[in-house]
Amino acid sequence: MAHDIRKVFIFFLTFIISSMSIPSTTPINGLIEGFYWSVSNAVNGEYDLFTKKQRDQLISLMDTNINYYFHCPQDREDDPFTMKLWNTQTVIDWSDTISKASNISIVIGLRPRWIETVQTSLKSIKTKLTQLASIGIRYYILCWDDVSGAGTTAQMILQRDLIHALVYEVTNIELIGLIPAYYARSQISDDNSTTWANQLSILNQIPRHIRFFATGVAVVPSSIQIHEIPALTNRQFIFFDNWIAVDSNSKVTMTWPPNRHPDIYNASEFISGSVLNLAFPPERIIHQIYALKQRIMNTDSTMNSHLAAEYWAKYLVNNNFYDWNSLKQVQDTLKSLFDHGYETNSDIIRHYPILHKILTN
Repeated sequence: MAHDIRKVFIFFLTFIISSMSIPSTTPINGLIEGFYWSVSNAVNGEYDLFTKKQRDQLISLMDTNINYYFHCPQDREDDPFTMKLWNTQTVIDWSDTISKASNISIVIGLRPRWIETVQTSLKSIKTKLTQLASIGIRYYILCWDDVSGAGTTAQMILQRDLIHALVYEVTNIELIGLIPAYYARSQISDDNSTTWANQLSILNQIPRHIRFFATGVAVVPSSIQIHEIPALTNRQFIFFDNWIAVDSNSKVTMTWPPNRHPDIYNASEFISGSVLNLAFPPERIIHQIYALKQRIMNTDSTMNSHLAAEYWAKYLVNNNFYDWNSLKQVQDTLKSLFDHGYETNSDIIRHYPILHKILTN
């Protein structure tokens, strides 16, 4: 009887959200502010998350191909700031960002961490969601990646029940995704898709419109293929690409993510798209956003050092890191950097002193 009631309840939830959900045929490709930025890796005194100016500059690069911006920085157990209400200035800042990003969907990531009771977590999340919805944010995701104990059966049951309650009780902002504790196949002892699916079977009882995020076979995979997802039915996955998220202020990833199947950027029965987890600060990763655009458009052949350097240099000049008279010099320098592949700040500055402006911490 209890099982039948749950099935009816899930059907009802699916019905009431069907009119507001992002269609399953719509790809979700974007950028995700989901890195660990510790104070020990501060850049010019900044850490934890991007400044408003940095975020706005990034969002200005986005378009119809990259049109979802996920803000879900890693918080800390002693400071779960993603769950706290924003102060007045932060509300003003985000309201302005949203007003400028008319063609970009802003998605906020919340990190509920350990659930003591569904009601306790539900109350705090609903309070936060009320604030987010009041300034025009339409979507959010829940994140349990790298949370100690979040992958236990008891916690995943609570996560499932919390999600059901949120979908039923909150209708002015939509839950579109979930980063589960088991987001990579390598986190499973057997390291196979069937066992991975079994670990996620409890969470797979939530409404089907909620996408699961997964990195693939590893947390930082050298290859992402469309078959590298858990063997779950009625569930779409968004690939969470960690290739450039080095979580360090002393290294820049110059190599392009290898072996990304072009279909991971298209919506299908089991795939919903891919998001690139960023590194910090933004001015050091613009070439990787260029590369993402090329992969989404299936034009890898144009991903060459000249065009990437031109794209990166124009961003730096447009945002006053260099003046326009330096454009050609900066572009030529970046092309040479691509060709030689230096990745540590010290090596890059030693060979290309002009880049100290963007690589000095």
